[in-house]
Amino acid sequence: MIDDRAASKDEGILAPVAPPIIVNRAGRAAHPPLRVVLLNAASGRELEAIAACLKRPPLSDASIILLCEMDWRMRRSGHRELARELADTLGMSFAYVPEFGIRQADASYREIYMGNAILSAEPFEDVKVVPLPRPIINGKVWRMNQPGLKLVGRPAGIVAHARFAGHRLMMGVVHLHSRCSPAERGRQMAAYMKGLPEHGPAVFAGDLNTTTIELTSGPKLLHAASRILLTPHRFRAPERHEPLFQWIEARNFITRGVNVPRRPTFTFSKLIPPFLRPKLDWIAIRSVKPIEGSAQVVPARRSLFGQRISDHDFVMVDIDL
Repeated sequence: MIDDRAASKDEGILAPVAPPIIVNRAGRAAHPPLRVVLLNAASGRELEAIAACLKRPPLSDASIILLCEMDWRMRRSGHRELARELADTLGMSFAYVPEFGIRQADASYREIYMGNAILSAEPFEDVKVVPLPRPIINGKVWRMNQPGLKLVGRPAGIVAHARFAGHRLMMGVVHLHSRCSPAERGRQMAAYMKGLPEHGPAVFAGDLNTTTIELTSGPKLLHAASRILLTPHRFRAPERHEPLFQWIEARNFITRGVNVPRRPTFTFSKLIPPFLRPKLDWIAIRSVKPIEGSAQVVPARRSLFGQRISDHDFVMVDIDL
């Protein structure tokens, strides 16, 4: 059983740092089945390589692209509006939700953000931000910290709707904390699920960081290393070890048949063999059907021996409305 109180246990759900940035363009008459693609873009600095991957099979012709960790006007990514540029390149509408803003010396934000995005082949009918609780780590509320940067804001997911071939479909993306305990990730997922409509066709995805363990201190990292060596299977099949999946199921979403079983999606280093790599990135659906055999994990690189463009792989599935 899941504890419904977990969704609201926080120091206070505050408003996001900024409203969503939305640009709609005319739809391109996408017809079912719809291709859904997820990527943690690792800031999006490799934008041209990401776009090149999305233009060729098996990722080409995606109707919905869900992106975590996309910069907006940040110096490390050339002060570019990366979600806008990618949407322009692919001819899609986009919705970008800032999670964290970069505070300047004069206390302004100047629209410099870190956040998540949805690209859609059809224009959005609505877009909503779902603030997430900050995880509790070592008894304290976690605050985002980057060396040399003053960050404000909080984690947040996106919920949006668009109409495909006459069918209204909910789309969402969320990025959960990477180092906190599974219970705290479950608390974040509980809040996100409560921000979604209870019924109706829907697809959401994200980097759920399903490591199955806590990674917040030296001793816990050593413990993690031992678990990886002794029980590596749990990192590729984390469902039993992460309470967040209970919240997903409670909202009648499914992940089985939508994701490639036991296929890892994260490569910290290519020196780590695949059987020791974790499965962190997931797509979930409700009241739509996955096309059998369409789920894939696609390496995030331009060619077989090319450099990686993200430490996460693309995850995709085709769905029928």
